[in-house]
Amino acid sequence: MKKQKAPSRIRLWAGLLLFLFCFVIPTKTLLAQSVTVNFTNTPLVDVLKEIQKQTPFTFVYTNSLINVNKRVSVKAVKEEIVPLMNKLLAGTDITYKIVEKQITLSPKEFKSEKIESPAGQNVKQGGKIIKGVVFDETRQPLPGVSIQNLTAKTGAFSDMKGEYSLEVKTGDKLLFTSIGMTPEQVTVSGTSSVINIEMMIDNIALADIVVTGYQTISKERVTGAVKIVSLEQLEKPTTNIAQRLIGTTAGVQAKLDVDGNPTFEIRGQTSLNANKEPLVVIDGFPTEKGFTSINPNDVESVTFLKDAAAASIWGAKAANGVIVITSKKAKGNTPLKIQFNAFYKVGPKFDLNYVRPMATASEIIDYELLSFNKWGARAYNVGNLDDGYYRTYTPTQQLMWEQYVGTITAAQRDAGLATYRNLDNAQQIKDNLLQNPSTQQYNLTLMGGSDKMSNFLSVLHETNNSNFKNTGSSRDVISYRNIAKVTKWLDFELGATLAFSNATNNGVSLSQIQGWAPHLMLLDNNGEYTNIPNGMNYLPAMTTVPFDKFPYKFTFNPIEEINNRDITTKTIDTRINAALFIKLIEGMTFESRVQYEFNNTFNKSIYNENSYTVRSAVNAATSWVRATNTMTLNLPKGGFLDQNRSEVKALTVRNQLNYRKTLGKHDFIALAGVELSDRVAQTYSNPRTYGYNNDKLSVGTFPNGPGGAAIKVINNWLGNAQTFGYTNSFSYATRRFFASYANASYTFDSKYSLTGSIRTDASNFITNDAKYRYAPFWSVGASWNILKEGFMQNVNFVDRLTARLTFGYNGNVDVTTSFQPLISPSSSVNLYTQENTTAISSLGNPTLRWEKTGTWNLGIDYSLFNGNMYGSLDLYNKYTRDLIATISIPAVNGSTSSKMNNAEMRNRGIEFEVGTIQRIHNNDIWWRGSLNFAYNHNEITKLFVAQIAASSLYGTGTYVQGYNSQEMWCFKYAGIKNEGTEAVPNWQPQVQGPGDVTYNFGGWTPGDGRTYLLNMGTKVAPFTMGISSEFKIFDFNLSFIVTGKFGHVFARQSFNYPVWWNGAVLPNQKYSEVVNGDPMKVVPLPMNTNEARFYFWDRFYPYLSYLVENASHVRLQEVNLSYDLPKNLLNRIDVNRLQLYFQANDLLTISANKFGEDPEYPIGSQNPQAKFTFGLKFDL
Repeated sequence: MKKQKAPSRIRLWAGLLLFLFCFVIPTKTLLAQSVTVNFTNTPLVDVLKEIQKQTPFTFVYTNSLINVNKRVSVKAVKEEIVPLMNKLLAGTDITYKIVEKQITLSPKEFKSEKIESPAGQNVKQGGKIIKGVVFDETRQPLPGVSIQNLTAKTGAFSDMKGEYSLEVKTGDKLLFTSIGMTPEQVTVSGTSSVINIEMMIDNIALADIVVTGYQTISKERVTGAVKIVSLEQLEKPTTNIAQRLIGTTAGVQAKLDVDGNPTFEIRGQTSLNANKEPLVVIDGFPTEKGFTSINPNDVESVTFLKDAAAASIWGAKAANGVIVITSKKAKGNTPLKIQFNAFYKVGPKFDLNYVRPMATASEIIDYELLSFNKWGARAYNVGNLDDGYYRTYTPTQQLMWEQYVGTITAAQRDAGLATYRNLDNAQQIKDNLLQNPSTQQYNLTLMGGSDKMSNFLSVLHETNNSNFKNTGSSRDVISYRNIAKVTKWLDFELGATLAFSNATNNGVSLSQIQGWAPHLMLLDNNGEYTNIPNGMNYLPAMTTVPFDKFPYKFTFNPIEEINNRDITTKTIDTRINAALFIKLIEGMTFESRVQYEFNNTFNKSIYNENSYTVRSAVNAATSWVRATNTMTLNLPKGGFLDQNRSEVKALTVRNQLNYRKTLGKHDFIALAGVELSDRVAQTYSNPRTYGYNNDKLSVGTFPNGPGGAAIKVINNWLGNAQTFGYTNSFSYATRRFFASYANASYTFDSKYSLTGSIRTDASNFITNDAKYRYAPFWSVGASWNILKEGFMQNVNFVDRLTARLTFGYNGNVDVTTSFQPLISPSSSVNLYTQENTTAISSLGNPTLRWEKTGTWNLGIDYSLFNGNMYGSLDLYNKYTRDLIATISIPAVNGSTSSKMNNAEMRNRGIEFEVGTIQRIHNNDIWWRGSLNFAYNHNEITKLFVAQIAASSLYGTGTYVQGYNSQEMWCFKYAGIKNEGTEAVPNWQPQVQGPGDVTYNFGGWTPGDGRTYLLNMGTKVAPFTMGISSEFKIFDFNLSFIVTGKFGHVFARQSFNYPVWWNGAVLPNQKYSEVVNGDPMKVVPLPMNTNEARFYFWDRFYPYLSYLVENASHVRLQEVNLSYDLPKNLLNRIDVNRLQLYFQANDLLTISANKFGEDPEYPIGSQNPQAKFTFGLKFDL
């Protein structure tokens, strides 16, 4: 048997040798590159660029040491690189060295040394020999690095292993330079014998480096669609790094909340029910907390991965795109560096007229009078305490009730109403319940390192005050990163981020403010608290209730309430990661990474005995025997305590093998690995604690038990049975992933690149069927460096021209769906039956599988006129299949619909970016600007739904095959119609049905809504734009960002047609539009005296086509102004940099509609207000 195995082993080794032989091309072929040039009295830099065009070589030099603007003359026809360089640099003070594909230029006064005797022979008196290794951030050795002794005017170059040696003296200054890397300068100490240098990517050249989360590669090798956000943009003041990404990238659409925190959508919506946001990766690992878990001051780079080739390495998580964030690290061999940044941001109180667009007090009273006794206003018996108790009326409505039952006259009612007509509580709300939103942030960073170890530590403290008084938050973030070079072949990395946040939410909410009529004053003329109706309704029958016998008073005032509660949320976020890097052989490394995340959120609400929450609940639970007029307390007196906690634990382990090899014209990079992750989420909810005293930490007991039919029936004061919860509840969910992956790229002659990637994902919530459970996601790509072709040799204005083509698949999944039927047991027994209950939570999808998105991408990257103009153009076609959607199924299954993998969707689009930099006076005066523009067309191509009712189609909307996933559907208003007789008219507003049929507002419309509702367009902008501009004038810098969205629609505010029987009647500011409008064009007020179905109108009036407006708009997103103090002044106080800055956000919005509404924040919602930031930063 052993002899039979030998041939297979031979074939294996032979195959391996053959594979390696394919890449073994003699280096001489590289030096044999032929070049043809003819320049006379031309700047040297232009000649170097031409050589770079015709060969795979790139030049590296230091501008301060090499004058590349020196004019030279050279003529060569098909000459090899070495004789050409000798001819080019003859008669100059410049010398060169070739290492692989890099040509390093240095002054001739720097003598390139080769140390013969590391032991110390031939070393000058007082000198010594130092050795070391130069490598990049990924631990790969850097060959051809120029090491220049600025003191002794000598130098050396690193070899293929990144190693170097050089004779120095104590105190000598060494300069390390390499193309695309930040120059590093160190001073030789008396004890130094080994100086290892880690070179960081040059921030100026950062746009040429792509970080995918699994690897860092040059953009020339990337075939996919990527965008790197500039470091200058990332360094602007912010509380959330996501804010710095708005408007920077074509095809990335942002939606901001009221605090300015965005959510992103990359290249359109790719799922109907699963997660629609891009994956956020921090330092190589997906994060559970997104952008909020990172200190924005710690971010080194952000990269958007937009197509399949760029993001396919993330497989089942990447269908929505990937945002890769890389944190800052300390450099080796650098002294301690201290950075401090502090700012204060403040904004105005929000506009009450916009967020609470009510009619005036006088108009509201007019409407109350008009509607009283009409339109079902008295739908209940005002003499019955049980009927209408939970409806809240305004004081003016109460006057009308009093007059109705005869306790006051009409004249008394009118006199009372007159006292309210000119009241307005807006100023009292602003003074007592609102505040200026503000943020203070302080960040301290310390970094430095030796040749063996580097350390990075940052500490952030931030406090935020919201728009509402007694509401705000604070957070503290501590980040630490350590890099240790254990041996020549082993490196170790450790990183940890701990974030502590504490939020207080004692203030009122916007919805509460929107429920108060403007004539409800919070304070009377004496400054005393008034009683604001809040759930305790007024009825004439209440005069018989002995309120003085209840445990507490029933009055409510929001100013009083916000001072009698303590509602807090405390959160601890921990992210710890570690990595080992092992150098196996030349070009091959092994890395093992692990990340652990832990999130603990604790919610605690304390309501003291004076709060309305306690008083109303205890009063309502009190039993009242009307016959004897006696009260029985069923809840203990004292405060309330509510508590619940949640925690998320996530562990990810990854092992990866990396390989890099350059042989002649051939560059090969590959990686392969496996990854396992486990996420566990748990919640713990405690029942409400009654009779709580926070000072004594004491609790009360139920005086008569918790209630329930199986225990004891307890009635409230209205005679209704009630129970009090006393059981805990829990939840537990786990998600496990397994992935194996590989990625490879091959580049020939720096012209042609091929890339390939494959990843197989599996998870515990995908079906057990292996055919669906293990889903391969893959991509292929190619790029062509056109500039290197011979026909481009005479096109001198082009610096870069690369074409890209990719195709691949990414995935997504709806984690709320199960592949089998689920029955969920109750967490506690039923209080009435004392038995556990169960419910069917999911019918199950037996073929549940990954959603798959295939993407074609064709792109071009370009740079023109010595980098003065640059940009890209991309066209893409994304097709998503196996989408989970609610589809129609036969009723024999027990349901007429179910979630299945049956839908399909397409996104097509184009993206264009162009940038420029114009230097007016060297680096002292310049302007840099960029424009990005994108178009996306989204369409659901397959959706198996038999019929869609009109009630499901309008409003939030239902997905419809053949249309955009965010389409707006509306009724066409058909005016009013007399459905009665001439003698007894019955005027009803109508919507247009199919054909000539119309339907009134009094009931549901029949049939398939697609046959008569109007398609008004998409609610998501198909066209997006971002403009950034920056001016530098000596030490001043001014920049701004403008964003735009076009081609979509929104529904403006309609009159709200409030009904009396539902409680407070609060008509909005559109009242006059309805009263004075044409009823054939605008829905009028009910024209019948008794409109019993008036309450049904809200199914129609907000969704009429005449309300739809153009949502196109442009925003002035931010303006930044900074001033750097002159260096000659800073040198006197030993400060490296001191900058003062100012920022303004959300200054201006220009909308296409004429109603003054912000399309993204319609009237009635809280819109972002202008905010102003003042700060400073300094480096020591």
